[in-house]
Amino acid sequence: MYLLGYIPAQNRVYLADKEVRIYGYSLSLNLIKYQLAILRGNTDTAAEILPSIPKEQRNKVARFLEARGKEHGSDYDGHTIYIAISYYLNLQELALQVTTDPDHKFDLSLQLDDLDAALEITRTRPDAEAETKWKAVGDRALAMWRFDLARECFERAGDLSALMLLLLAIGDRAGLAKLAGQAEEKGQNNLAFTSRLQLGDTEACVNLLVKTERAPEAALFARTYAPSLVPKAVDAWSAELTSKDCKKFATTAMSPTENLENVWGVGDWFLVFVVVFFVAFFMFLA
Repeated sequence: MYLLGYIPAQNRVYLADKEVRIYGYSLSLNLIKYQLAILRGNTDTAAEILPSIPKEQRNKVARFLEARGKEHGSDYDGHTIYIAISYYLNLQELALQVTTDPDHKFDLSLQLDDLDAALEITRTRPDAEAETKWKAVGDRALAMWRFDLARECFERAGDLSALMLLLLAIGDRAGLAKLAGQAEEKGQNNLAFTSRLQLGDTEACVNLLVKTERAPEAALFARTYAPSLVPKAVDAWSAELTSKDCKKFATTAMSPTENLENVWGVGDWFLVFVVVFFVAFFMFLA
């Protein structure tokens, strides 16, 4: 390729190959001057040049400022870290002012901990696109101890797991009870169970286990935490076994001490004994 020349009026540079085919590329001289001023640390000159840069290239300028801030910040040692952070923040703020891309502006707002600006951008986005942004703002708000904002963001994002941890941390029982209902409606039964267990609502826990066809777990849970609910859980367990044509096991679940012999015959017990004997024997040899 051979350089033919640059036409400032068109902001294009022209080249030709050996077959005399002409190629033109966009090259803004003002953009180069602006980047050169930033590299030299002359922000005043850069501010004077910025209005002459076409708007369609402002996002490129903002990306350059963001990248330059990160690169320049890594050049400092521990003795001048304060200067590095100040320079980085100045370029990030300048990039935030220059960019016209909402997504880039959102990312810069989070980097600068400008949650109000990030929140304003998020509220203008459609719900389908804003979910990840609500989650990002909520995480950052939580890191900055803005619990009210974090709660709002997690609710808008539908992040029930993060919301449960936040409600547990601040001790909001009413909010935790509401969250348990929302989790059950969305089919997040593990989250609903955990929330109700934290509230000490053992009856709701047993009912949830029975509702989700986990009657054995409901019976064991009731036996440990809510003895008065054992009959209800056992009845559900027995009904579940009966529906699966396991009537012997269903009878045993209702009264295990009286009906165990109906489930296990002599031959069954002998088979169990043989299996246990050989397992113990090989474990002894190992």
